[in-house]
Amino acid sequence: MKIRSWLLVEPSADIAKIRDAGADRIVVDLAASVDDWKAVAGFCTAWAEIEVHRPPAFLLPPFSSGRTEAAAELAVRCGANHVFLAGARNGAEVQRLDVVLRVEELRSGRPPAATAIVALADDAGVLAAMSFERCSRRLSGLCWEAHLDVRSDASRLARATIGLAASAAGVIALDSLSGTGDEAAFRKECLAARENGFTGKLCRDLRQIPIVNRIFVDYPAEPAGRDISKTSAPPSA
Repeated sequence: MKIRSWLLVEPSADIAKIRDAGADRIVVDLAASVDDWKAVAGFCTAWAEIEVHRPPAFLLPPFSSGRTEAAAELAVRCGANHVFLAGARNGAEVQRLDVVLRVEELRSGRPPAATAIVALADDAGVLAAMSFERCSRRLSGLCWEAHLDVRSDASRLARATIGLAASAAGVIALDSLSGTGDEAAFRKECLAARENGFTGKLCRDLRQIPIVNRIFVDYPAEPAGRDISKTSAPPSA
């Protein structure tokens, strides 16, 4: 199935509203307060009752937080098939997360390489974008964290760089969260992303989901030539 829209939600979010938004996938935010993690198990149980075939993905905090491993353990235990790594600085951090996931899958009795990784590149990650190529067979997508005005030259460069890096790595390219509340401006962001080879977008605003789904509807489901190995080791290993 082609995944265009990824909706980032808090563990305490209203499940009915989330489902009605029509997002292709939801991403549970574990990068905020640890106190919010207490609601994760209940959220996942309730979600599984209405969406058996669409388990949630999870946004993990960056390694600099010291909480990535604990968040990964929780995500695997809840049956995640995708995790997003916030603040990804380079491909080496994706490799590090690959090892963490491998251990947690063994502990949980899940199949090897059941959990794919989407790297959210920070500023350092954008500058080291080519390091994500061949870093791990778990890597299924690249995204970028927007800190500046999306109309700025720096943001345009970041988007183009991540789009090229994703193409080179054979993974999907996802556009960053948008800070705008203006529908016309948001549409321009989506169109710019599509023109740069992106196949979807990460969102927080429920109202953005229909726009994303319409704009990215005609794009391919996935790039050619990329499979996740059952060993999940980097190809060079």
